[in-house]
Amino acid sequence: MCATGGCGEPLTRYVRTYLVFNRIGDRLRRAHKEWHTVLRFRAIGIGISPEVFVMFWLLLTGDMARAQVGTQERGQAKPSVVSQSQPKSQPISDANVPLLDGPLTLADFADMEPRPEFKDKLGHLTQFIQNTPVDGAPATERTEVYLGRTNTALYIVFLCFDQHPELIRTHLARRENILKDDYVTVNLDPFQDRQRSVEFQVNPSGVQADASWTEASGPDYSFDQVWDSEGRITHKGWMALIAIPFRSLRFPPHGSEWGAVFWRNLPRNSENDFWPRVSTNVSGELSQEGTLRMGGLEGVTGSHNVQLNPYALTQSEHTLETLDPMNPFFSTRHLEGTAGGEGKAILKDSIVFDATINPDFSDVESDQPQFTVNQRYPVYFPELRPFFLENASYFATPLTLLYTRNIIQPEFGGRTTGKIGHTNLGILAIDDREPGKTVQPGDPLYNTKAEFYVGRVSQDLGKGSNIGLMYTDEEFGGGFNRIGGADFTWRLNNHWTMLGQSVESATKQNNPDSTATVFPFGYNAGPATDLQVQRNGHSFNMFNEYQDVSKGFTTLVGFLQTSNIRSDHLHATYQWYPKHSQLQSFGLETNQNIAFDHAHNRVYHYTTFDPFVLLPNNIVLAPLVGQNSDTVGPQNGYPLTESRNFTENFVGFVARGQPRQQLNFNLQALKSGNVNYNPPPGESPFLLDQDTVQALISINPLRQLTDDNTYLLDRDHSAQDGQFVYETQVFRTKLNYQFTRAWSARLIAEYDSTLANPAKTSLARTKQVQTQALMTWLPHPGTVIYIGYNSDLQNYNHQLCTALSGTRHCRPDQPILPRGPDYLNDGRQFFIKASYLLRF
Repeated sequence: MCATGGCGEPLTRYVRTYLVFNRIGDRLRRAHKEWHTVLRFRAIGIGISPEVFVMFWLLLTGDMARAQVGTQERGQAKPSVVSQSQPKSQPISDANVPLLDGPLTLADFADMEPRPEFKDKLGHLTQFIQNTPVDGAPATERTEVYLGRTNTALYIVFLCFDQHPELIRTHLARRENILKDDYVTVNLDPFQDRQRSVEFQVNPSGVQADASWTEASGPDYSFDQVWDSEGRITHKGWMALIAIPFRSLRFPPHGSEWGAVFWRNLPRNSENDFWPRVSTNVSGELSQEGTLRMGGLEGVTGSHNVQLNPYALTQSEHTLETLDPMNPFFSTRHLEGTAGGEGKAILKDSIVFDATINPDFSDVESDQPQFTVNQRYPVYFPELRPFFLENASYFATPLTLLYTRNIIQPEFGGRTTGKIGHTNLGILAIDDREPGKTVQPGDPLYNTKAEFYVGRVSQDLGKGSNIGLMYTDEEFGGGFNRIGGADFTWRLNNHWTMLGQSVESATKQNNPDSTATVFPFGYNAGPATDLQVQRNGHSFNMFNEYQDVSKGFTTLVGFLQTSNIRSDHLHATYQWYPKHSQLQSFGLETNQNIAFDHAHNRVYHYTTFDPFVLLPNNIVLAPLVGQNSDTVGPQNGYPLTESRNFTENFVGFVARGQPRQQLNFNLQALKSGNVNYNPPPGESPFLLDQDTVQALISINPLRQLTDDNTYLLDRDHSAQDGQFVYETQVFRTKLNYQFTRAWSARLIAEYDSTLANPAKTSLARTKQVQTQALMTWLPHPGTVIYIGYNSDLQNYNHQLCTALSGTRHCRPDQPILPRGPDYLNDGRQFFIKASYLLRF
């Protein structure tokens, strides 16, 4: 865990073998624009050889019969698959949003029918059509939507009929933790550019989730707005109200038509139903949006507004300080306070100006555990801090040139994002106090701030295509890291999309008289290129990415696993849909990654293959087979005279799903190989036999209680002699009890351990116990009170080091922070934070 949110641990090697289930899973879901529900993720992803890919191509070009699943008998309490009625051949894709005399509530829809005086005064949508599991089939349960507006808000009422209301899945949860439940969504595109929109979601308990949506990246749940919702289960199903103030939306002041997509999620059927039809055979969601006719919006209280969100924080801390590695000591601070905040102003309903002063990044959220031991490349941890998350899509490009976790402790910052006509704009300027605090007083760069400047502009070209320019710059102590270049997205047709980017970097080291080492030595420069091709369809999907990063390319503002590499990643899936079966679909999925450096040395070659089946209740089952091949040599800093290749075959199994409302699981187990990247000093890497397990199990024993559990295991032995090398384990449980939609209590406890054989590895034997307790009152985004306690225990020796005689300084010839058999609390924090959102 990282108190500042700026940790830089290495990227787990299992992204290679679990690529399918994590990073590639994300890419596939983004390609389908469906990754934020388990249901809409169509398969689990793995690797392919060129020969197998040819087979997929032949399947693509052949005439494949697409089947639909049969109908169950009415009255059975089992997941149904196809409704009794067929949708109209040409369903309506537009609707009116009439002006009302007053607001709507669920009380106006008793018995899931509008009051008689409302029947002719509301817009009305029906004819929802399946997207998954059977694209184009009728919805298994009837859904109706009623629409209306006042001069201050937009009102949307979902009536979700259900033949078996006892099977509806819902729980009272923290905001945005509803994606395992039944829920409904409206996706609004007021500018009708079919590339960006905002989503509003509600479950049957009335719990909210909201996100910004981009066709390139899917949903971004860092988007938070103030709006109202209700949910209610009835004997006929359930209904939900979404009431969105116009001041929480960005829209053209004189526009009378908005783009919109409505959908309903039924997890027990692995089903999503859409209005209008959103086909998996067409790339994109907004490209298939319907139209809401808003009428004249004159007089509407819109998004011309100013927001202030100040906060105050008081805390007590006891922390082990290791800035001077030769003199570690404990720092204790009682009831220290700080304050800061953020401001926002909106210009012409489309340009947003954000500013922050002394933003607070205390540990309210924590990172999900990953494998971080014995990794070849850095580990990517997603950003969790709200200021950096908001409108992050404006800076997203094929290459990750902005990774805000590199900005650790800012004091001042500003950001401008928005849209002018068909031009998208993003500008970020912010400082970072952290680099100047990593050196001792007297250092020429002591307390010097780093400065970050990022700019991106893109031009929409219609039909999902655009071109853009991006520039990033980090300045510190006379040194810099600057990157600039161009990118494009080209939507060729309904199935094929191409993305590309080409950039150049220039990096100069900072003041050589300082011990700060922010930038690499000397001057470095070089290009980097990324080209992606995506094919999205109902049965066949493909993703291919070629990346060329020169030896001199460096990005310290962004995230890059390694430079000096040419890599290609190919991923493909094909699915069949059997008739009249509980088997909703089955298919094959493959994944292949291959890379060479610029001296033509092979770096890696990973291939994975799996058949999979999709069952009701979002259950996916898949056996895995594959081969990983890693190559290391003197170019990697090891005492080798030539490159050495290590081949690792593996088998495994993946199972995930939600068989009951109270249980959700995701299990992955592999028996494979690994490379010991941390041999004893002076020795070379060698091949390991490896067993890994990842288990994510969520339990809802009560409607208000959620228990999320994570277990990771990585056990390795020498492939040559069978000797134990190392074992890492992680146990994490997160309990959340929701008293009301605003009040909640959360407890997180995590145990991490590494056992190591010093004769086989330079890894240290470590044990760590982390705990977090948090009480939250959050009536709406921006207004919140947190009361929390964080603690960290590690197996440090209580003496910290062997001191020089007569001093507190450590002997340099002895271990600093030596490990011991007991635990030492190296950090604890009690804090109270309050913030309040003011809107003008």
